[in-house]
Amino acid sequence: MKYHRWMPAISIALVVLSAAFILGSAAAEQPEFIQIITIDNYEKTVAAGESATFNWTIRNVDSLANLTVTFEAAIVNDGWSAELNASSLTLAPGELASVTATVHSPFEWGDVTSNLTVVFNVYEDGFLVQVSSVSATTEIIGAFGSANKVLWLFDNPLPSPLDNEWGVFLLDVILWFVIAVGIAYLMDAVAYAITRKTTTMLDDIILGIIRTPVLLLVFVFGLVNSLDALHEHIPLNIRELVLSIYSVAIVLVIFYLAYKLFKQIIVYYGKMIAKKTASNIDDVLIPIVEKLGIVVIGIAALGYLMNVLSIDLTMFLAGGVVISMVLAFAAEDTLSNFFSGVFLLLDRPFAEGDMIILTDGDWCEVRRIGLRTCRLYRYSDATEIALPNNKLVNEKIVRVSNVTDPARVNVDVNVAYGSDPKVVRQAITKAIETSRYSLLNNESCKPLILFDSMGDTALLFKVICWINDNSKRMEARDLLVEEIYLKLSDAGIEVPLPQRVVTIKKE
Repeated sequence: MKYHRWMPAISIALVVLSAAFILGSAAAEQPEFIQIITIDNYEKTVAAGESATFNWTIRNVDSLANLTVTFEAAIVNDGWSAELNASSLTLAPGELASVTATVHSPFEWGDVTSNLTVVFNVYEDGFLVQVSSVSATTEIIGAFGSANKVLWLFDNPLPSPLDNEWGVFLLDVILWFVIAVGIAYLMDAVAYAITRKTTTMLDDIILGIIRTPVLLLVFVFGLVNSLDALHEHIPLNIRELVLSIYSVAIVLVIFYLAYKLFKQIIVYYGKMIAKKTASNIDDVLIPIVEKLGIVVIGIAALGYLMNVLSIDLTMFLAGGVVISMVLAFAAEDTLSNFFSGVFLLLDRPFAEGDMIILTDGDWCEVRRIGLRTCRLYRYSDATEIALPNNKLVNEKIVRVSNVTDPARVNVDVNVAYGSDPKVVRQAITKAIETSRYSLLNNESCKPLILFDSMGDTALLFKVICWINDNSKRMEARDLLVEEIYLKLSDAGIEVPLPQRVVTIKKE
């Protein structure tokens, strides 16, 4: 009889459980209106004060209606915060959208781990049709986090009074120093194993450059991260200052390495190669590359430092553009001469030591091709002159030395009327044969003696003679004129003086 008293309560409980089961089944069978696609890693680690970003993609799988989705980010951990890239959006059937959540870790003392939950509320025609959620985890580690383990791995084994964060800090510093020393010995061993098999000094130079900076970076990294154990005792402003100094030190060390590698390897071996080449182009360009490389490395280091220190570069960039334009206008001629000098070195219309003829007829020897001017030795007055490079690039310059083709000498000869042209030709031919520069044996370069015209007071002959040494053009012509005069004199042929016949008519 006593069981009958419990029958109504049992019946009600069964009804409630049945209803709950039915409702749960209905909820489980609720149609899915949006699909949440995981495309990221949802367990991340950050340093204290840094942020982590998580991404999801949602898709409207309803083929008939537009859906409105609202987002809510929930994070209850002490000191943590989170924000979404949008609060709501509308999706057409089949449309995809990206959802981004950014989690900010605390710089002051807070929870080590955050648990982020993003809730998606889906509405169709103003009615809530689906509620879904996703989660992500973020953990602080390193650089003033809350690591209370030695090297973030082991418990503190020290006895009292160092069985606390101070002991962890002490062990971290010692172990990081040991790690740095171990890396030093490892690098030395690797260097010895490599360099004993090579004959060049390149590997020794590289290892000598990077050894100390790498050890410094390793130990400073360990020292800064060892301060994680003392995060509760270090004020926020001190932490920010230490991290800023640490970031600046990393940038300076990296660019110091870049400078040393550029200076002691690229520039050094460039100069060594330039000494072995016959061309002077590399001898001039290597110093230019050296100076430009140092300037570029310095500007890049300054830009990275300003970025690390959170200095806005917009004003500096705008000012740099204006200053560059002003300098370009002010130094227009200098820049023109500079690029003209580069063209002269690369195009090589003439080289140092060549003889050239300028547009005004001056014969000059090229003494030096610089980046702004060329130094020329002028034969007419035995002086050295400097001409801007853009003048030499833009004008017609005759190169008479280091030319493979034979050179030609032209001489005009005037003889008196009454002279026998055959005798004149014979005398000039003997003069040509006397010259040690002429090419008498070359069939394609036979000398020509032309009876050019009968002038007012003389018979005009034109002599065209080829010579075998282009750089001796002046000496060859001088010798040829002298020999022609002597041979004409020996043949009794008169070289007339200019004369005029004046007729006076008396009225």
